Amino acid sequence: MNKKNIMTIVVIIAAVVIGFVGFSLTGKTPPEKKIFTIGIARWNFDPTYNCNVDGFKEGLAERGYVEGENVKFIIKSPQSDLEIQRQIIQSFIDEKVDLIFSIATPGTLIAKKMTSQIPIVFSVCTFPVESDIIESLESSGNNMVGTRNYITVERQYDQFEKIYAGTKVLAFVHRKGEANSDAQYLEMKALLGEKGIDVIDIGAVDLEDMRAQLESVIEGIDSMFLACDTLINVGGDEFVIEISKKYKKPCFSCLKDSVPKGALTGNVADFYAIGKLSGIKAGLILKGANPSSLLTESPVEDYVIINTKTAEEIGIEIPQYILDEAEEIVSE
Repeated sequence: MNKKNIMTIVVIIAAVVIGFVGFSLTGKTPPEKKIFTIGIARWNFDPTYNCNVDGFKEGLAERGYVEGENVKFIIKSPQSDLEIQRQIIQSFIDEKVDLIFSIATPGTLIAKKMTSQIPIVFSVCTFPVESDIIESLESSGNNMVGTRNYITVERQYDQFEKIYAGTKVLAFVHRKGEANSDAQYLEMKALLGEKGIDVIDIGAVDLEDMRAQLESVIEGIDSMFLACDTLINVGGDEFVIEISKKYKKPCFSCLKDSVPKGALTGNVADFYAIGKLSGIKAGLILKGANPSSLLTESPVEDYVIINTKTAEEIGIEIPQYILDEAEEIVSE
């Protein structure tokens, strides 16, 4: 080895030693890789929210944020309880999480009220502008951005009408006073009004109220629509499906999970896909993007799911070409 190479090695070793001595003298340690902490507030333990969280993690991973490597998650659920949701968001604030992922409109509204400093990414919020979560889909005007489980009522009703064209009176079933489904009701009423179809508002405060209202009008309606809201998502769909089969009045839904339970069909949002899109947005924020500079988005592609067993039970024959167009068929 020549003298030049020996001197180079000596200089490198000296630099390393000086570096460690410097950290030792100042009381500092060499910088470590940043581990980001994300608080996930899932409104309840509905299986569709599992898909949403899984998609969120996948979207983050695509942006380089992998669980166990450079990101950790704190996952909590208020089980649809507003006060518990407040406690959860406060715990995230106390933990100084780097970002909050909030699922569903009621819980997201609470997160918005409690912090304007921590970035919030949301999902499964059908009408975030009308619900006063954000100012617009193009720019939130605050520390929030996310994805919607919004499919236009035109796309939803068109799918249902292909299978069942006999509706003259439709019952719109939803939680009374929830901004998401209130807005959806107005859209449906306007659309079907142009078609000469009456829409009966079944706005219920709880499941028993829903059952009572439906049974009082069931003889005068032809079909039912399950709105995208929290009452439908916590068992309301099962009440409606039970009545649908009993009276052979078809129902359709904008919630994917309702169709395997027995709703006839739905043109729905894929919760995994919108969760993944939310995760991608979260990754951009962790890299430095401002939430208000990002778009809040909806599913672009149709996701049609049909329950052929329900169709058989209530006496509806579905043309094969419609089945061929569906993304998913439920037959058991």
